[in-house]
Formats: sequence, C-alpha cells, structure tokens
Amino acid sequence: MWDFIIIGGGILGMSTAMQLQQTYPDKRLLVLEKEHGPAQHQSGHNSGVIHAGVYYTPGSLKARFCLEGNRATRAFCDQHGVDYVICGKLLVATDALEIQRMQALWERTAANGLEREWLSAEALKEREPNIRGEAAIYVPSSGIVDYAQVTRAMAAEFERLGGKIRYGVEVKGLEERRAEVVVSTSNDTLSSRYLVTCAGLMADRVIRMLGQKPGFTICPFRGEYYLLPEQHNHIVNHLIYPIPDPGMPFLGVHLTRMIDGRVTVGPNAVLALKREGYRKQDMSLRDIAQMLSHPG
Repeated sequence: MWDFIIIGGGILGMSTAMQLQQTYPDKRLLVLEKEHGPAQHQSGHNSGVIHAGVYYTPGSLKARFCLEGNRATRAFCDQHGVDYVICGKLLVATDALEIQRMQALWERTAANGLEREWLSAEALKEREPNIRGEAAIYVPSSGIVDYAQVTRAMAAEFERLGGKIRYGVEVKGLEERRAEVVVSTSNDTLSSRYLVTCAGLMADRVIRMLGQKPGFTICPFRGEYYLLPEQHNHIVNHLIYPIPDPGMPFLGVHLTRMIDGRVTVGPNAVLALKREGYRKQDMSLRDIAQMLSHPG
C-alpha cells in the first residue's frame, strides 16, 4: 500500500509530490500520469511568465501567493539550474483615461508590496524605443521561464528523494473506503492511505469517479498566440502589457519575450473542441457533446 498517490504529472502534481516527500521523507509516494512524460498539458502550454502580482486585490490570497510564488520560483530555478530571465514588465497607458486607470494600479502595486517605477513618455521611449505610450509602470520582478522544464526538475527532485512516478498510466476508477482509496488504472489496481488529485482539465471526471458531483463544468477555451518573425525578436526588451479595462476584465493583448528569445503577441481566446486540444484541428466528440448538453 502507498501512503500517498498523486494523480497528475503537471506542475501542480509534481510540486505537491515533491513537497509531500520533503515533509514526509519516510512515506511511500507515487505519482500517476497518463501521458509518457511530465507537463504535457497546461504546464507545457502557457506563456511562461513569472508574474509579479500586479492586478490582485491587496491582502488577498492571490496577491500573497503570486508575490511569494515569484520568489519561490526563482529560488527553485537557482537551486536546480533551470534557466530564467527577469526582464521586467511594462504596463503602458496610451491615453489620458488609461493614465487614470494606471494610477489605481500604481496604488495597488504599492499595497501588494511590489517594487515599481512610474515612467513618463520620454522614459518609456528610452527603455522601449518601439513602444509608444503616454506613461507606464515598470515592474522589475516579472520574468520568463519554461514551466515544462521547471516541472521536469521537480519530478527529478521528487524521485531523488525516493518518490516514484509511473508514466503512461491512466486512472480509470476510484473507490474510497474507510482506511484506503482504491485506484484502478489502465495497468493494475493500487491502494493508498491518501489520494491527492491534480488532474487539471480532468478534475471533474476524477471527482465523478468517487461518486461525487463536482458542482462545476469545465468549458475549455484555448488561448491563441502569434509568433513574430525571427527578425523582430529584438523589437522589445521587456514584457509589454496594456492597462486593463475594468469593463472587460481580461488580460489584454500583450507582447511576451519567451525564454528562447522569440516574441509572441496575444492572446486571442477561442472555444476549444477538445479539453486537452492545443491545435485548431483537435476535436473530441465526447467533450463536444458534454459542452452542448450543458445549459450554460
């Protein structure tokens, strides 16, 4: 019998497993991942930004976790030799109304304990010759990293500490008993004293395996980013973000310098025809039917 079984080999699953093994070095821990390697889904399909915590309500868990997570991510990367770049973020205002909104962000960043600098139009142009704006907030602690590489480093550390990982093993059924949880997989049947699920886009289906109603429905939207031609890799020096519009509280189109030097612009958001579909042609009849049958 295992002491802990963790479902999911993304960054949440591997981080949870690593920290549990650090906390309970004598316990037997197992990670189950249906793919043949870690970070095959959301953890390997994101912009890779190490966020500073600019937008979150002061005092909220999101604000605290983002600030602490920024520091912890950089410390982990330093310890395990994972490349990252702290290039900083610029939030650019293009008119008088956005300057007013930027003032609110300026006060929020102060309340969240972030280092930041107010840039005039001239100072902005000096930092970013190809960006035009009336003013900007410079947040130096934002950066960029490859989160798939971070996840692989966590998996390696977990195994070094004595944990076990089984790839290519999909969970098919769960049964909760008084003193154990029985996990039926595509290979065999396992039992564990505790079960932790970090199943990402399959979270609701894992809950249903336990005979519970999840109380939510996953409706997948895919973020689309465009890659600038290679000759434009040096068009910006920082991460470039717009000032958020309170009436449309989305991230807004931004320029992202990737860890490999490329620059992306986006995102667009489109309804995905498959939960774990990252290309336009990816489609799942099961996922489509589930979406269409939901009144939302």
